[in-house]
Amino acid sequence: MPPKGKVKGKGKEPPQPVQVAGPPPKPKKPPPPPACFTNEDLVKFKEMFKAHDEENIDKVPLDAIPLMLRKLGFNPKGEEIRQLFALFLEDEFVDTVEYHEWLFMIEAKMNWGDDFELAVTKAFAALGHDDEETGFADFELLRQELMTWGEPLTEIEFADWIKLAVKDKTYNVEDGRICYPKFVENMNNKDERYAKEPINFFKLDQKTLAAMAMKKAQEEKEEQEKKVAERLAREEAKRLKMIADGLLPLD
Repeated sequence: MPPKGKVKGKGKEPPQPVQVAGPPPKPKKPPPPPACFTNEDLVKFKEMFKAHDEENIDKVPLDAIPLMLRKLGFNPKGEEIRQLFALFLEDEFVDTVEYHEWLFMIEAKMNWGDDFELAVTKAFAALGHDDEETGFADFELLRQELMTWGEPLTEIEFADWIKLAVKDKTYNVEDGRICYPKFVENMNNKDERYAKEPINFFKLDQKTLAAMAMKKAQEEKEEQEKKVAERLAREEAKRLKMIADGLLPLD
């Protein structure tokens, strides 16, 4: 009978390899800025980024991006913003944007195209029948047009619009006229004072509105030219008849 006692090594874990501490992983190096930007562009974009980096962490909050793009003259729509986030952010859970991501968002928006304020202003001129482009239009006329063309405004939305136009002093209640270039400028550049996405909120899809307004203006121009041509034809027929009747001398 074998002697009782502990078996050597029984119940013990095998020795584990010694973990040698190594250097921490190197941080990812940000990619270079898009080649299409000049040094002057990069300075402007960096200043914009820093102005919204309130915590000084080299990151800006997600909800600042639409405003930052508008301050550069763009008019990003909600779906475009969502697409930018999906393209350039690491995942759907981050709530900030880094500088290099911001640059790539600007590049993408430039490649997608945008109408800037000029197209909207021209659309307002056409819809408001401001043929001489004085910058002023009848507010009631604009209301009628914007509740008909494109994705129509509702009465409630237009009531809110009137409040904003009065607040930023672009609408004169006494004569019923609106200074539409200043109104568009205020809505784009100072939107935090009025609404988060004012242009989108009022359904002013710039490309659609501008295209429809230009089409309407062209149709009205063609109709006017047609009326002038018909009038001249009538006058010429009358002149020829009077010549035939001996009431007018031959030329």
